[in-house]
Amino acid sequence: MNKWDIVLLTYPFTDLSATKVRPALVISPNLYNHSRQDAVFILITNNTKRRSQYDVIISRANPEFSLTGLRYDSAIRTDKIFALSKKLVTTTLGRCGQQMQREVEKQLRLFLDLPGD
Repeated sequence: MNKWDIVLLTYPFTDLSATKVRPALVISPNLYNHSRQDAVFILITNNTKRRSQYDVIISRANPEFSLTGLRYDSAIRTDKIFALSKKLVTTTLGRCGQQMQREVEKQLRLFLDLPGD
């Protein structure tokens, strides 16, 4: 598993009341991913109607959409970050292209109030 991979994983609800298999983006660095039992993920949802100012929308019209392995227009929810066991990953769907990576980095900086453009 590598940074920028889009995977399916068993995700807990934020109140830990249940789980659901859903797509997520791996954002932890490769050195971390290859040496630890956990990885850091961002939630991806196909609910693009309920948007946050920190979402990165992945539209099927995006030229990089086919790289993702996703089937529907989706939103990368950069304000939904989790460290979870890699054992919860069921499959790798695809990965984020370079333009999407830049958008995710930009939204993460905004959400975490980090310097940069």
